[in-house]
Amino acid sequence: MASAKSLSNLGHTTEPGKASYRPVRVVGLLLILQIIGLAGIGVYEFMRVEWDQLVFEHYGSEVTIETESEQVAEAVIFIVFFIPPAVLMLLAGLSLLLLKRRGWLLAAIAQGLSLGICLFIYTNPGIETQGYIYPVMSYCILMILYLNSQDIRVVFHSRRGSAKQGAEATHES
Repeated sequence: MASAKSLSNLGHTTEPGKASYRPVRVVGLLLILQIIGLAGIGVYEFMRVEWDQLVFEHYGSEVTIETESEQVAEAVIFIVFFIPPAVLMLLAGLSLLLLKRRGWLLAAIAQGLSLGICLFIYTNPGIETQGYIYPVMSYCILMILYLNSQDIRVVFHSRRGSAKQGAEATHES
């Protein structure tokens, strides 16, 4: 008969030498998948713009762009707002695939930044809320929850604990 302690720890390894790196690599792949999704949304936003309808007017050295639609503004807003989190996600995804500890922090910052941008777009009355905001917000929330799951934390906690033990051993000798 299994003890209560072994049943409560089912599926989670807390020993430093037995941590599974698969969940961390899955998070890295999910971050890269999110970048691909954001790039797809960016391409969609730019494809919606009717570039033939833009009117360029030259006033001396000043060039103005006049358009009847708000599609150009929406495309530019998307690109300007989501480029920084996408770069952070790329760095975090690659760091997590290589099992670097800073990848977790970069991933958490990128998800928080993306969620903040989505909330800003959602609550700003001057910006028309697009349908892509809801799936991006959902994905960010799920990624933040997954980043804070026991499977992910135990990998970085075990590596930090083993590094501290190694440092204490060198100080004692």
